[in-house]
Amino acid sequence: MPKATRANDSETPKKRSRKVKTPVAEPVTTSPEFAQESQGLPVLEEKIRARAYELYVQRGGIHGSPEQDWFQAQKDVCGEQTIA
Repeated sequence: MPKATRANDSETPKKRSRKVKTPVAEPVTTSPEFAQESQGLPVLEEKIRARAYELYVQRGGIHGSPEQDWFQAQKDVCGEQTIA
């Protein structure tokens, strides 16, 4: 069966979309001090995670939330630090 066509198909050109090239980000250079500081963050986070799990196990896995455990673990690991 032949395909039905509209009367104005021959008059209207089809629109073509263009591919937009995304700009390539330049690498960011960091200072050595920042690089050393950021390498310690995964270690600190792992300590907090382990302490939060300890708190979860201590209360038997009930009555509480992961957020409460995380914040308490942050206090336990990092201590109460005030920023002046």
